Amino acid sequence: MQLTKSKLTSLFAEKVSELQEEPGFQWSEDRITYKTDKEGSPEIKVAPGNVPLEYDIWEGLRNPAQLGRHPAGLRKIWEYYAHKRRDSTDETGRRTIFQVPESFQFAQEEYNRALLVSVMLPFSSKLLNDYNEHAGENSSSHIFSRMYEDVNKMIDKATSRVAIDLVADDNVVVAMDNRTVEELSSEALPETKQGESHGPCKGGNFPQKSLAVLLGLGQFGVSRLIIRDELKGDTVERFMGPIRSIVVFDKDKPVKDGGGGVGYPDKRWREFLTDLFDFNKAGSDLNDYRYCRYPAESATCGKCRDRCPSGAQKNSSPESAGNYSPEVKNQPHRFWDGELQFDFAQCCEKRGQMNDLFPEWSCAHCLSACVTEGVKDPNSVKNFQNKLEELLKVN
Repeated sequence: MQLTKSKLTSLFAEKVSELQEEPGFQWSEDRITYKTDKEGSPEIKVAPGNVPLEYDIWEGLRNPAQLGRHPAGLRKIWEYYAHKRRDSTDETGRRTIFQVPESFQFAQEEYNRALLVSVMLPFSSKLLNDYNEHAGENSSSHIFSRMYEDVNKMIDKATSRVAIDLVADDNVVVAMDNRTVEELSSEALPETKQGESHGPCKGGNFPQKSLAVLLGLGQFGVSRLIIRDELKGDTVERFMGPIRSIVVFDKDKPVKDGGGGVGYPDKRWREFLTDLFDFNKAGSDLNDYRYCRYPAESATCGKCRDRCPSGAQKNSSPESAGNYSPEVKNQPHRFWDGELQFDFAQCCEKRGQMNDLFPEWSCAHCLSACVTEGVKDPNSVKNFQNKLEELLKVN
């Protein structure tokens, strides 16, 4: 099977549509949980990229203020898979007492590339609009809480089912759903390299959002959420939702020309991304490429900061000119090599307390405000798309 962007998108849309018909996911039409197109099909967003096996996904990014000190790369993903698939037969087919997983060196000799697939299932506009209008600072929405949980379950299951369909005799497929990421983190990395002290890798040592950015699926906002903007005529439509991944080790040669919509994240692309998401560079030309219009001297947004009930957003963002406030600078423990760690403690404290009291409590103020009220710039979308085509070579 030739794995192109369009083929992968179709597979994911097919699996999500199937799930919608299963018990537990059947909602009335006016309460659909995910974003759909005019025909009612899920607006799945997929970004595939491919690299040789010696490629270091997280080169230069191992920083606890960014994605953690020990994010799992291709070697650890392979070792996790190989451990699960270890065999107790020797090369002659005889049973032995040993169960030795195939080494990463074996993978490098057997396969030519890793195909990395990042996928987003965006929340429906109605869901986010309703939350933004009716959930006050100290209130919530049990409907949103249930639907938020459902969308995450759907993309989790769809990722696993697509991965199953991709399995063949000449490849290895790993579905990076929540269960796999949790097991990968606990089984392939020692305890000394796990946990919150190693960065904001919520759910484990594989930063799904960072991979989505590397593959061009979207951009980080100052909220640390992934924003994807698309031009629909002269207006910008914004997509935000849960993200999962699939990793395929196969025998194909790495594609470097964007064929089939499969990108190749080379050094120039990585350097561009590193600069793009340094929001201290507010006055530079990089603002012309940013979906998040905060901070920016000419187009300040800040809706997520304004709506955040815990104050975590404000405590994790530079001022509009790109400099950190004295209050933030006076928290040196939150900086690592000049990078500011997001204030997850403050963000999670209130949400955690309220969730302990009310299991259906949800806080999505930054998310809903960004989609419904956030400043959107058509020129940024055009400019970033041009960069995708120039450096990542995808369209």
